[in-house]
Amino acid sequence: MAKESKELGDRGENAACEYLAKKGFRVVERNFRSQQGEVDLIAYDGSVLVFIEVKNYSFRSFGSPLGAVRKSKRQSIIHAAQTYLMKKNIRGVNCRFDVVSFNTGTDGSVAIEHIKDAFGVN
Repeated sequence: MAKESKELGDRGENAACEYLAKKGFRVVERNFRSQQGEVDLIAYDGSVLVFIEVKNYSFRSFGSPLGAVRKSKRQSIIHAAQTYLMKKNIRGVNCRFDVVSFNTGTDGSVAIEHIKDAFGVN
């Protein structure tokens, strides 16, 4: 990943943490990695454990945030989530997968899109 892209991603994750905290989420993990995938953020939304993919776009980007999370990316996030649950010995908890995106316009404005339950395990 190019340095500029990594910095953009880090800024997006920091902004997502702030945004989610204001919405009442409690972030418990950042950048959890398994052999086959990574989850940007893991948080509780009440009693629901949420695995969150963060997308941070500049004005040069096109397409929807959900469209950017293709099948292979979803599968790697699901694998990482399953690994997290196993390693932390978490059972009997409702889980979901969200996508949070930030799109910065040419004028510096930021549009936030939070897609709850963006995809499932099926």
